[in-house]
Amino acid sequence: MFTPTARTVAIIQREIPHYRIRFFEELYAQGRSAGYEILVYATSHPIQNGTAPAFPYRILPLRLFGNGKSSAYWMNGLEAEIAGTDVVVAPQELQCLTVPYLWAKRKRVCKTWIWWGHGYNHQASVNPSLATDAKEQFKRFLTKRADGLITYTEGGANYWRQQGLDEHRVTPYLNTIDVEGLRKAGAEVTARQLVKLRQKLGLEDKRVLLFSGRLYPEKRVDFLLRAFALLKHTHKDVALLIIGDGGERNKLEYLAEKLGIQDVHFLGECVAAKDSAPYFNIAELMVIPGLVGLAIVHGFAYGLPLFTTRHDFHSPEIEYLTERNGVMTSDDESSYARAIRTALITDSHLMALRKEANRAADGLLLVLAVERFINGITKVIQC
Repeated sequence: MFTPTARTVAIIQREIPHYRIRFFEELYAQGRSAGYEILVYATSHPIQNGTAPAFPYRILPLRLFGNGKSSAYWMNGLEAEIAGTDVVVAPQELQCLTVPYLWAKRKRVCKTWIWWGHGYNHQASVNPSLATDAKEQFKRFLTKRADGLITYTEGGANYWRQQGLDEHRVTPYLNTIDVEGLRKAGAEVTARQLVKLRQKLGLEDKRVLLFSGRLYPEKRVDFLLRAFALLKHTHKDVALLIIGDGGERNKLEYLAEKLGIQDVHFLGECVAAKDSAPYFNIAELMVIPGLVGLAIVHGFAYGLPLFTTRHDFHSPEIEYLTERNGVMTSDDESSYARAIRTALITDSHLMALRKEANRAADGLLLVLAVERFINGITKVIQC
C-alpha cells in the first residue's frame, strides 16, 4: 500500500510498446511494495488489447525535429511534471533533447538521477563516424556523472564498470518480456487447435522452423530464404513460418517465389500472445539470421533454441545465447543451412538445445527482471 513516506519515481519513455506493458505493471506493483510510487511519462498511449494498463502513466505533447522515428524530439511540460521527484529514471539515449537538458539541472529537478538503457551501443561500433563518436563521448560524459545506471544485460554493466563506474552504481536487470504470460498462452492451446493449424498450413509430418520479427533489412530474412532453399534440397520435410510484417514483405514474398521454395508461410503480424502461441507450439527452433533482440526470449519461453549468424549489430539480448541453447554460425548461407540440418537430424542434440532454451527462460522471468530493476534503484539511493 502507498504511504506518505513513499519515494516518487518518474520513468521517462518516448513510447510504451505492447511488450513493455506487463513490465511496467509488475514494476508498479513491486515498487509500491518496496516503498516507491512509480509514474511513467511518455508521448503516446500504450498499445492496448482492450483493457487499461494496471500502472499510472501520463502522456505529454511531442515536438518532433524531423520526419523519422529516430529523429530528435522534445517532451513538452516534462520539467514541470517531474520537478521535485525523488528519483528520475531516464533513457540512456539522446533522441529526447529534454533529457540532457533536465540532466544539466538535475539537482533542482530530483534527488537521484538514474540512466536506463543498453549500456553499450553495439550498433555504434558497426558504423563509426565522427558524429557517432561525438554522440557516444557525450553519452559517456552524462552517464559517468549520474547517480546510477540500470543496463539491459550483464555485458552492458561490465562495460561501464570498466569505464570507471562504481559497482554499486551499475545494475544489470536482464531485459526481458512476459515469459510467464507467453507460457500461459502456450499451455492454453489445445491439441485439436494444433492439428487444425497443421492441416490449414499443410504442415502434417513437417519439421517447422519459425522466424518472428519485423520485416526490415537488418533482420536478413532474404538470407534466411536462400538458406532455407539450400536446406530444402536435402530436407524436403521442413517448413518455414514467418511471423511479422514490414516494408520488406512484398520483396521477400517475391524472392520466395523466385527461389521456387515450397512450405514458406508469411503469417503477418501477431502481437497478442494468444495469437502467436499456436505457431510457437508447433515450431522446433527459431531462425533469425539477422539482428536479434527480445525475440530470443520469446523463443526460449517455448523452449525454442535460436539459430543466428555472427554480427556486430545484434542487440544486447544476444548475450543470452550460448552454445547450449542455440547456434551462431559464420555469415554464409551454406553454414547456416548446415547447422539447421544437423540439429534436425540429431534428435538428442535438438532436445538438449530445447531443454537449455527453456532453462534460460527460467532465468529471464519478468518478475525476476523487475526485482533486479527495483534493487538497482534501491542500491543507488542507499549509497
